[in-house]
Amino acid sequence: MKKLILIVALLVVTAPFAAIANDGSAKGEIKPAPWSGDWWSRKKGFLVKGWPGHSPSPFEKYDAYAQSRTGKNPGTHAWESDVRNHHYNPNAESWEGHCNGWSAASILTPEPTIARNRNGIEFKTADQKGILSEIYMNTYCNFYGNRNWGNSGDDPDDIYPDEFHRLLINYLASGKSAMICDIEAGRMVWNFPIYKFESTWTTGWFDDRKLKVTTTCWYVNDDVHPDYVGCKWFTVRYTYNLILDQNNNIVSGEWTGESRKNHPDFVWVPTSDAPNPQNSNLENPRFDPKLVKEICEGPARQDTRSGGDVRNPDMLIMEAGLNPADLF
Repeated sequence: MKKLILIVALLVVTAPFAAIANDGSAKGEIKPAPWSGDWWSRKKGFLVKGWPGHSPSPFEKYDAYAQSRTGKNPGTHAWESDVRNHHYNPNAESWEGHCNGWSAASILTPEPTIARNRNGIEFKTADQKGILSEIYMNTYCNFYGNRNWGNSGDDPDDIYPDEFHRLLINYLASGKSAMICDIEAGRMVWNFPIYKFESTWTTGWFDDRKLKVTTTCWYVNDDVHPDYVGCKWFTVRYTYNLILDQNNNIVSGEWTGESRKNHPDFVWVPTSDAPNPQNSNLENPRFDPKLVKEICEGPARQDTRSGGDVRNPDMLIMEAGLNPADLF
């Protein structure tokens, strides 16, 4: 379940570590945890084709709802189905998908836990999660490390363990936010939210400036049915050394043991949804975030066709016999 990440990255410089005890521990957990969901493989195309026992597809349902609200089919399904847009592609590599969109949505949005009926169209939890995973394909974020593209100059040790450890403290131990890691250091990308960690360390036998650290991280799993509700998790154990200066500030680090090859490639923290750049295919441009919010939030049933709670301004203008495009 490896996937491609395409995001707007905002690079952030953070302060160095404060002094750290020679022997000790640290832990942190974000509550509620991000939610599990499908990673929406490009090759399988569930978002446009549906899956056994689930039809119409999430994007077909969205188009039907948008048409009922605005009088026009926005074409999200048609755009996604076009292989030239590099979202659905039956010839895509098996690891490519929407894992970055799912990961970001699981951190930034409440989990859809109930089916919602909108204008007679039933959006199951899987439909809602699929739509959210698409509109969060492009986000503002803080990005750390460098992606390994499989080129000769790529650094196999990046992200370095001292930076990784600092991020665990700054985000998880502080309760600030869950993070997202590409959990393998190779070319293919496996994005998973990380929401909990536990670290312990001791000094080396002959070097009290070297901390021998063991850290267990809890990741949110995407190996679930599309309709799964809740947080399914798995753990990964990392080992590394942290190097201290004379004031016990962490100044560098090195992966050890199996973690020399099995460690995160990069880390990012989504901060908010970002608009899709013009003429870009980072995410499907035919979605209207306001309509997505109507679908994924609010009561279990809502019908605006007979004067319900939500009224689209364009619909009101069209009902008056006017064309919104001529007015604005």
